[in-house]
Amino acid sequence: RMASAAAIASDSLASQEELEIIRQLRAKFDAELSKRADRGTDHPCLFGDLALLRVLRGNDNDLEKSAVWLARCLQKVADCDLDDMVFAMSKSLDECSTVTPLDAMLPYHSEIKEYVRAIFTAQKLTPAGDLVNYISFARFDMWKLTKCVEWQHWVKYMHGATMMRMVECDRQSRLQGRLVRVVTIIDVAECTLGMFNCMKFHRDHSRDLGSFQESVAAEIFGQVVVLNAPWVLKKLVAGLMHFVPERFRQKLKLVNGDGTDDPGFIRLVGGGAQLRQLLAVRESIFQTGPRGMRPELHMIPRRGVFVHSLDVLPGQQLLWEFEVLPGHGDGLLGASDAAFSADALWTDVAGANRLVEAAPLEALRHVSAAQGKVRGSFEVARPGVIFLRWSNAHGPLRRKVVRFAVALSPAPLPAEASADRGGAGSVGPIW
Repeated sequence: RMASAAAIASDSLASQEELEIIRQLRAKFDAELSKRADRGTDHPCLFGDLALLRVLRGNDNDLEKSAVWLARCLQKVADCDLDDMVFAMSKSLDECSTVTPLDAMLPYHSEIKEYVRAIFTAQKLTPAGDLVNYISFARFDMWKLTKCVEWQHWVKYMHGATMMRMVECDRQSRLQGRLVRVVTIIDVAECTLGMFNCMKFHRDHSRDLGSFQESVAAEIFGQVVVLNAPWVLKKLVAGLMHFVPERFRQKLKLVNGDGTDDPGFIRLVGGGAQLRQLLAVRESIFQTGPRGMRPELHMIPRRGVFVHSLDVLPGQQLLWEFEVLPGHGDGLLGASDAAFSADALWTDVAGANRLVEAAPLEALRHVSAAQGKVRGSFEVARPGVIFLRWSNAHGPLRRKVVRFAVALSPAPLPAEASADRGGAGSVGPIW
């Protein structure tokens, strides 16, 4: 018999009717599950009663559909060697000194963290008791990931993340006496479509991970909230929603901006203080030290030039950092690039308008999106103006987008400045 829609969507523990269907489901796989019990691989997060209740509700409380799903899950566990991964993630969770699991516990995190910045589980739960996961896609450049990370490391990272989540949800469900899910917050601020149009990534991901989570993780993932969604994504999602089942439609929410002015969203993610902590992950992506450098985005039109200027004084230190972001046409026209140079106009006295000398600081060079972040610095010995220049004069077909950050140390006191005459100043650390 089919349970009501309300029961299926519920986070309550199993009813007597559901317990009977779970018993029948176990009976269909008695031989395989008994072998697993003997080997100690009957993992609660995959084959316990709470896990099978998730399977049941994810398949409309239909026994036959649940049996097909479980058969596919058992095969996927064997194909991907997930038994060892469950043991490893459980051990990491048991031995960690924190209340919640960390991204650093996942396989190959040291390689992946350059592209996926996240808080695996926030400290506070939702009002209902669900977990909160925050992911910033500001650095999720599929082109760079496929080039710089061994693909199997990415696959194992995703396997580990899914198994860790399942273990955590199973343990939290036992503690809370309800089916605990995870609310996933995806922040797409500072993303460009060019970062995601890598066909090699999509092809390999579809082959190795496309059906992975849906084959092993039943009813683990709750609401998915997308922050800072551009209008084109909203239009696309609105069109696709007509073809998506109602139960999945209810899980997706697009929030204007970063959600800080949405009271309902703030409550969902554990309060304003926790939301600010989550958003700080994105803000810290470009920080290179305690004082950091705040990034900015600038679009350079076709055949255009962008110039950023700064007034400088002797003894200051200027640091810059930038990268050219991938564009829509990179797959057809090659990696986006911009020509970068730096030069200065020195004056005779600080604050005076009389030009004394123009001088190049960085020779013109082309920097492509494939090169990632480029950094530079300059010790200022004379008063004047420094110009950082990004040119797209060579690009008649495409506009280019540059993300850059600049830091300038405070000017020294006059006595300190007078100690240095005519050369680069000695400046202490500015970070």
